[in-house]
Amino acid sequence: MKYWELEIDGEHIRAAWNESATFNMQAPFGGQWVDHHCFTVYGIETEYEALECIMEMIQEEIQEGS
Repeated sequence: MKYWELEIDGEHIRAAWNESATFNMQAPFGGQWVDHHCFTVYGIETEYEALECIMEMIQEEIQEGS
């Protein structure tokens, strides 16, 4: 698993990638990281591509929430 910890709009989140196709967005809750959004993207080969997918998903969520 690869992890990225991010601060988006004042919220601390963690993105996890299983180095294949599955992503989990996590938030801290009671001292643990808890999944709050999971998604799948096929064809990801590098950490850079994975991070791009994560950032695109976050951008989409922000736009939907506006």
